[in-house]
Order: sequence, then structure tokens, then C-alpha cells
Amino acid sequence: MKLRHVIIFVYNSCDDPLFKGNLLLLLKHVGGVQPDLRLHLITYEQVEYALSPEQQAQKRAEFASFNMDWHPLTWNSGRFKLLKKGYDLLLGALLVLRLKLSLGADSVVSLGTVAGSFAFLIAQVFRLRYYGYQYEPHSEFMLDCNIWPAESIAYRGLNYLERLSGMKADILSTGTVHMMKRLEQWGSKAKVYKLPSCVDETRIFFRPEGRQRVREKYGIPADKQVVLYLGKFGGIYYDREIAVLFRVFHQQNPALFFLIVSPDAPAYIRELMQAEGLPDDCYTITRSPYEQVQDYISAADFGIVAVPSLPSQRFRSPIKVGEYLCCGLPYLVCAGVSEDDLVAEKYGVGVVVNGFAEAEALRVYPQVVALLNAEKGPLREKCRQAGIAYRGLSQYLPTAEIIFAQL
Repeated sequence: MKLRHVIIFVYNSCDDPLFKGNLLLLLKHVGGVQPDLRLHLITYEQVEYALSPEQQAQKRAEFASFNMDWHPLTWNSGRFKLLKKGYDLLLGALLVLRLKLSLGADSVVSLGTVAGSFAFLIAQVFRLRYYGYQYEPHSEFMLDCNIWPAESIAYRGLNYLERLSGMKADILSTGTVHMMKRLEQWGSKAKVYKLPSCVDETRIFFRPEGRQRVREKYGIPADKQVVLYLGKFGGIYYDREIAVLFRVFHQQNPALFFLIVSPDAPAYIRELMQAEGLPDDCYTITRSPYEQVQDYISAADFGIVAVPSLPSQRFRSPIKVGEYLCCGLPYLVCAGVSEDDLVAEKYGVGVVVNGFAEAEALRVYPQVVALLNAEKGPLREKCRQAGIAYRGLSQYLPTAEIIFAQL
């Protein structure tokens, strides 16, 4: 049997939730069901996700069981960022060349459009087939959120490469119908598939014991209604506006409790809450390992998605709503974010706002109350079925198989 050697180029650490809770699920599946496929995973390891030698050995053994070899590189950041990114690209390119010459690898797969731009350039230079997984306009996210100015080198460079790779890739998959329509309008030569960030519904589900554990840990009574915010503050997410939303909800119902699970500094988040006058006893701030996130979702009664309603956000494929729904949690989301708003209204499992301003929060609060007060069992089941239909891993595995069979 002749092996097909495919390079997976990921500009994340192998233990980063953005990779291990997303693309890795698909790689394990196709590596298991396509015996002629040999995957070569290139990651850029960051200090934040550093693994001990024992943990690295365990990862290698785990990957090997799915016909995958791991080639970790080091992430470089800090001062002289562009030079360091160039150095990262050079090291990655040399490794890809070695795999091409020694094994005959002729395809490269990337995660996202930042890594995708690197991988696309490498594919062009070395004449490799290129598959861009999770094709999204990251440059437009950064522009819309006022992180990169339109005249900046970072925006102009990435935007150019995103457009170029979108036009000339061999295969692209993206999370929304919005991007599929855009690629069609552009006249892209790529084969385009809908393949959003998926949730493994066999592992992500409501856990009563997790609900009890988290509530006991933070002294939250069993009958108290809990609103969850899971994620970062600022950047491509709302910041102060989250505190505004919580303040309006608290004013409407002082008995509500806000559970904030974030990797950001607790002191900074607390400043935001205090600036809006939220009492210290109505919220808690913590963080969670990825493996325990579903316990925190299970502990809540309603979830918040804090992605602003900006033009580029309709192209995003964040995994959070899929996790919320598969754990039985209804949610609030802004209009025009991925297809999260469409799903909320189609299945009756969420509330759609036009922004996190005070007037909007007041307008939709009765809808939030209706979901908070709904009978828990039927609501959780309705949410879970919507989550499986929207982001369930099982329904998208056949698409992954079709794509990887072409590489």
C-alpha cells in the first residue's frame, strides 16, 4: 500500500484548545479510517502550553495511534515581531521541504488564515497541493475591531494573502454559508466545503455532577439562576460592554449570579465590573482547564457570546455556541455573528441582540427571563439537539473524509 504523506501546518501549540478541540478531532478520525494516510503535524509550541518530556512522549504515542507524526517547532514573539514571524516561516518552510524530499509529501493543510497564509506561500514555492481549513478573513476581524489600522503592514499583508489563498487554493473549508457565497462571488478555483468548528457531542454534554461541583466550589445555591460568560475580554470580543450587559440584567433581577470564566487577569475584569457598580457578591471570576469547561457550562442556566455585531463577524466559526448548546445551555448573541443568530431563532434556543448597549439589554431581557424560567429538562434537550444539528462532529466527519481522500 502506497502511503499518502500530508503535512498539517498549525501555527498553534498542540495543547492549544483552538487546535485540540477543533482540527485535531478531524485528524484523528481521518487518520484512523484512511490507512494509506500518513499525517505530519507541525506545531509552534508556546510557553503558555509547555509540556513536560513525559507529556510530550504521551502526545507522540497518542498521535502515532492515528498515523500521525509530530514535528514541534518553537513559537517566537515579542520585540521585532515581523522578523520573528519571518524566522518562524523559514523554519517551517525548511521542515516542509525536508518532508517533501524525504517522504514525497505533496499536500499541506493549514488551520486558519494566519497559518494559512504561511502554508499557502510554502505550497506555492514547493508546488504542493493546498487545503485551507477554517478559512476566515482574520485581517478583517482585526480591522473591524480597531486592532489593526487599514494602512498597517499587518493588515495589508495578511488581507492580500487571504484573498490570494482564497482564490488559488486547491481546497477550502469554511464554517458559514456567508463565506461560501463570498468565495463563489470571487470566482475562487478552490473546491469549497462547509466544515465549521465542531463539537464532539459524545464528550460534550450536560453533566449534573459537574454542575454540583462548580456550584459548591463557588458557594452558588442549587436554585440560583446563573448567567455564564466564557472567554476573553477585548480584542475581537466586547470588553466594558460585557459589564454593561451584566449591570442591566442585575438591575432587573438582583438575584442573578454571573459566572465569569476567562483566561484574562481577574483584577482587570473586576475593575470593569466595579466601574459599572456590580456588587462583588453577584459574580465570581475564575478560569478553567479546557477539559473541565463543560462542567462550568453545566453549572449555568444561560450563556453569553460577546462577539460584536461587525460586518466581518458573519464569517467566523467560533466553537463556543456549539459547546453551550451540546451542554443544554441557551445563549445570547449579537446579530450577524457566524450563523449563531440564525440558529438561536430557528430552534428557539437563544436571544439575538444588535449590541450590548443598555437599551438593547433592556429590550431583550424579557426573552432572557423566559429562557431562564423554562423547564430545565425539555430546554436542555432542545438545546442539545440544536447543537448537534448545528455543530455536531458526527455529521461533518463524512465531509472531512471526502476532503482528505483528495490529498
